[in-house]
Amino acid sequence: MTHAMPAILVGLTALVTSGLVHAGYAIWWLSQSVFRANAASYDWAGALAVSGTATTIVLIVGLVVRRLVAGNAPVKTAAAPNAAVPARIAVRADR
Repeated sequence: MTHAMPAILVGLTALVTSGLVHAGYAIWWLSQSVFRANAASYDWAGALAVSGTATTIVLIVGLVVRRLVAGNAPVKTAAAPNAAVPARIAVRADR
C-alpha cells in the first residue's frame, strides 16, 4: 500500500483539479449563455488545457513542499547526543 500512495495522490490531485476547473468553466459558460443571446459552445479544449496546467502546478508545488518539509526534519539518533560511548582502546608499549 505504501508504494501505491504516490500514484493515488497524483490521481486524486488530477481528479480534484480537473473537477474544479470544469466546474468553473461550466459556471462561466452558463452565465454567458444566460446573459448573452449568442453563447458559444462549451470549450472542452480550453478546459482540458487549463486543467492539465493546474494539475501540473499543484503537483510541482506538492513536491517542493515535501522536499522542504523533509529537509528540515529532525534526525533521530540511537543514543542521546551527550551520552558516553564505550570504546575499547589497546595501548602498545613497544616504544
